[in-house]
This record gives sequence, structure tokens and C-alpha cells, in this order.
Amino acid sequence: MNENKKTIEQMLESVALDDAPDNAHRDLLEQKLLLHYHALRTRQDSRWRKIMNRNMAKLAAAAVILIGVFAGYAIFKGTNSVSWAQVRQQVAAVQAVVYKAQVTGSQMGQPVDLHIEAIQSDDYGTRMDLYMGDTLVNRIYSLTNERSHISLLPLQKKYMEMELTEEIQRQNGDPKAMIEAFLQGNYKKLGKSEIDGVAVEGIESSDISPSAGFPGGGGWMGDDGAFAAEVVGRLWVNAATGWPVQVTLDVTDEEGEKKWTVVVNDFQWEAQVEQDAFSKMIPEGYTLMYTVKMGRQESGEQLVDGLKYFAAIHDGKYPAKLSVRDVVGEIGSIYSAKSGEASFRIDDARVADLKYGAQYFGVLESKGKEAVYNGGTVTAADADKVLLRWKLDDGQYRVIFGDLRIEDVSAARLAELEMK
Repeated sequence: MNENKKTIEQMLESVALDDAPDNAHRDLLEQKLLLHYHALRTRQDSRWRKIMNRNMAKLAAAAVILIGVFAGYAIFKGTNSVSWAQVRQQVAAVQAVVYKAQVTGSQMGQPVDLHIEAIQSDDYGTRMDLYMGDTLVNRIYSLTNERSHISLLPLQKKYMEMELTEEIQRQNGDPKAMIEAFLQGNYKKLGKSEIDGVAVEGIESSDISPSAGFPGGGGWMGDDGAFAAEVVGRLWVNAATGWPVQVTLDVTDEEGEKKWTVVVNDFQWEAQVEQDAFSKMIPEGYTLMYTVKMGRQESGEQLVDGLKYFAAIHDGKYPAKLSVRDVVGEIGSIYSAKSGEASFRIDDARVADLKYGAQYFGVLESKGKEAVYNGGTVTAADADKVLLRWKLDDGQYRVIFGDLRIEDVSAARLAELEMK
């Protein structure tokens, strides 16, 4: 046995033991060498076989332990990267979250730099405070139970009301909807990085809409929203916990110029939110500007009301182009031309109908709904001509005629109408 031991010691010295960090690994390697040595020799006496049996038992036990260690290591290593399915699941289960956002860009040729502080609660709704510098310029409430959207303008001491659909309410300033939009669509992995000392992993998507849960529902884009040629969103989550750390959105125009940048961060997931944050919504002394019913978008009624008003103040003509930018520009020109008339007043509610209707038209265009607007050639006098149309989910087309009546027609009937 001493001779055997010596031989094994010599074999151990010839092996690189730097990879065996402790005595347990050395013992295991020694047992393996014993087994190999025994296979090369003829069988020894029963005493040797008993020794080997004991060693084999030790080896088997050590092998079980080793297999368990390496199996556990493999499992840990396999989950060392973020599970995006788990991220999606745990975010969806959150009842309330507090967060901040920074929006920079330009609107009507003027630079915009907004700081947003927001609260989202499944029980109460969403509250967003928008600041320019240190000045609160807008406070927005979207209430869960009432499906209403109230926008306070502190500088003017006025407020607006909107009656929301369930879908619009869900999308408005809800970071859970934001994360869901990333993870239900196509995305590519960005690998690992670091944000404010936190190890993170990220994904990137070009399928993200500014209205997909982003604070303000993309309304901060205003006139530029319909002209976005490319939108790129990035989601970064804590590599250890899977909680989102930062979401960014970059919007560029057709010339490749960056128009808007949004950074959403400082998340407090699973926050404790009190109902008091949603009380005293309309301060004393504020006056109502107008009420908008967003449920009338899909039917086309909201847009019809806006177009009817525009034609009334513009000699039966409709806007040349149906985008928020062009509509606002044309109304500004009309106001400048008629501001000297004592009886002329701008109806904010009807202008809002037209702006939101134009914004919805941009959504239809972006979704490939074959939306076409002929305001440059069709007037209120062209009663039977197609002023506007888009494709419905059932294959029919919704048509708004020159006299502003609304009809749903087949593709064949639409072809006949557009021949006129």
C-alpha cells in the first residue's frame, strides 16, 4: 500500500492542481487516480479489494455531491441573464408605481423641456405633474372609476375634461402598459450595462408607439406626432431583480433629425399610494374650457364636429391637410385674418375636436388602415364626394363625405365613389 501511495503521490505531483482549490478537490482527484491505478494492475488480495470498495463508496458519494454542485451551478448560470417573461409577469402584478420622466424636443418650432412626476394606481388612476423648470404648467388626472381625464392649467386657472374609453385610459401614463408594449412585440437584446451604479440588461424595440403607456400618452408630441419617421425604445432592467430601471424613447423625423427624447426612470415599483393624492382635483377659481368625448373618435363623429366648425369659419373649406400641425397653423391664420371682427371667437371645444380627430387620423395612417384625406380638393359643397375614409377591421371602409355624413361601404362601393 505504501508503494501504491507513493506512486499516486507522484502522479498527483504531475497534475496541475491549481484547478483544485481545496483539499476536497484533491481528495476527489486522488480517489479517481486510485481507481485508475487499480484498473491497470492485476487483482490484489481481498484486503486491497475491501480498501477499494471503501474508496469507491467515497468516490460515489463525492461524485454525487460534485454532480449536484455543478448541476446547481449550471442552473444558476442559465438564469444569470434576465428572464424577460418573468419581468413581464412581475410588472403586470404591480398595483401602484411612482416614477419620473424627462421630455425634450420641439413643438411649433419652439424648444420643449418637460419634467414629469407621476403616480399610477390600479385603484385610483394616474396623476401626472408637468413642470417647465420649477413651474407647474399642467396637472393631469385619469381616474379609474370615472374613466375621466382632467387637465389643469395652473397658469391660466382653467381646466379641460375628457371622457375616456377603457383603452385610452389604460394607455395613459401607465408604465405597466409601457413595459407590456415592449415585451409583447419584437425586440432585440442589448446585453449588459450599468445605470447609476446598477447592473442592468436591456432590450430595444422599433415597434413602440409614444402612446403605449408613456406619460401624457404621446400628447406632448403635439404637431410632430404624425410626422415621426422612426421611434426607437429601449428598456433597461435591474439584472439582479428584473425590475425596470429606465425606459427611453427617441423619435426622429423623415430627415433623420431627432425630434423628441423621453427618459422614464426613478421607478418605485409596488409603491404605497394614498387616495389623497387624487383628491381636490379642480381647485377653487378654475373655469372649464371644454369637454371632449374620446369615445367618438372611432366613429368619426369627433372629427366631423371639428371639420364642421372649421368649414363654418373658413367659407365652407376644410383644412388642406389633416395633421395637428397644419390644422393649428390654418386656424391661427384664420384667427389673424378675422381677429378684427368683434363677433368672431374661437370655439376651443370644437378646435379640440378637430385636433384630436386629426391626431386619430394620424394613428390610422400609422396602423396601415388605408386612411386617405381629400381636404385639398373636396369642400362642403361637394356633398357626395369622399372627403375622408379608412379601412375597418371587417374589411369595409368608413367614409366621411363632403357634406360630413358618415357611411360604411364595401371596397367595390368605395371604388365607385372615388371615381366621382
